[in-house]
Amino acid sequence: MTTALVLTLFASVAGALTWLLLLQRARRRERQFERRVQARKLGWSYVDERAGPIEYRFAGASEGLAWQMWYDSDRGEKSPTPRACWLSANVRTSSLSLVILGRRRFGFESGMVGQVLLGVVGGIAQAMSGRGEGPDKSSFYGSAIDLQAGAPLFRERFAIAVSPDMPRDWVDDELQALLLHWPSASGTAFRSEDGVEVNLGADGLRIVAQRMPEEFVCWQHLARLGEHLARNLIAAKG
Repeated sequence: MTTALVLTLFASVAGALTWLLLLQRARRRERQFERRVQARKLGWSYVDERAGPIEYRFAGASEGLAWQMWYDSDRGEKSPTPRACWLSANVRTSSLSLVILGRRRFGFESGMVGQVLLGVVGGIAQAMSGRGEGPDKSSFYGSAIDLQAGAPLFRERFAIAVSPDMPRDWVDDELQALLLHWPSASGTAFRSEDGVEVNLGADGLRIVAQRMPEEFVCWQHLARLGEHLARNLIAAKG
């Protein structure tokens, strides 16, 4: 009797796990199909082929502005931090000249302890990669200006740091709204001030959204944010 009960329980658990696996695969195929269809409607390209930690990617262009964005699962990392990335090389500066991130994180990074840690982490990353490229936040924060732009609520949640030679009249109401108010997805609100960071440097304008829900409405929002910010910066530079 005991053996039969154990075998029955084992079969039930195995059946449940198989069902969950099949359900997960079906949902993944549904999301892939939705991304492909929605991207085609918007005139974007979509590649659903994994390359390293990157699961899939989009690309688009309009009025001379080309961009790409991708989902980096961070598989294999010790501390998984899946992230969505948007990048355009049409807007760039010779070195790191703009950082937008949550006010609390900015307070830490721009402080003395934060700058020391950034310098150490940057040095280790460069030594491991054998390259000296990448944004040097430690040096940037040494001369950066905390741009007091935007409404009080925006300044409370986000900080904008710019190099002394950067234009300063590109923070409009729409940009603030795009940074503050992301679509609700997966039943939870995305706290942008905890997950979004913008950098402008030698590789272009980059936006990273940590742990962003994968629903297409969030991808569309990220693309809208990137395009709007890029055009604002281009217009400000004249």
